[in-house]
Amino acid sequence: MSKVIEITDQNFEQEVLNSDIPIEVDFWAPWCAPCKMVIPIYEKLSEEYYGRFKFCMINVDENKQRAMQYQIMSIPMQKYFNDGEEVDEILGAVPEQTIRAKVEDILKRFPADGTERLKVLLASWVKDNKKHNEKFSKWANKVAIVKNSPAFKNVLQATEEIKKANELLSRALTEL
Repeated sequence: MSKVIEITDQNFEQEVLNSDIPIEVDFWAPWCAPCKMVIPIYEKLSEEYYGRFKFCMINVDENKQRAMQYQIMSIPMQKYFNDGEEVDEILGAVPEQTIRAKVEDILKRFPADGTERLKVLLASWVKDNKKHNEKFSKWANKVAIVKNSPAFKNVLQATEEIKKANELLSRALTEL
C-alpha cells in the first residue's frame, strides 16, 4: 500500500511546511506521461522510508496557487522540504537511484533522529560563527578609525563572548 500523500493548496502548509520530517513534493498532472513514470518510484520509496521521510503529490492543474508560488514551469518537478523550507529539487523523470540518492543526501543533511539533528545544527552553527568571526577580525584589523568608539568596543566584547561560546559548542559537539 502506497504511503504517498495527495496534497492540495489547502493542506499544503499542514502536510509540508509543518512536517517534522523531511518531505518530497511531486508537482505533477494526470496528462503528463513522464509524471506517471515516476509515480511508482515514489510509491515504493514512500513505503521504504515511512516514518523518516514523507512523499507527497500535488496536481498542478487543480492546485494552481502552490504551483505559482513555487514557480513550477515544467513537470514533473520534485521539490524537497525540511522544517518548512525548500532545500532541494529534481526536474524531470529520473531513475530511482537518482531519487534515492537525493533522499539519502537530505536525510544526512537533515536527520530526523534527535541526537543526529542536534549534531548537524551545532556543526552548522559552529562553522557559521567561525566564518563570521574570521570576517569580523579581518575587517576590524583594517578599520583603525572606529576602534576608539564605544560601540566598536561593545561589538568587540560581544564577538569575543561569541568566540568563547563557539568553543564550548565545539567541545559539546565532539562529546555527542
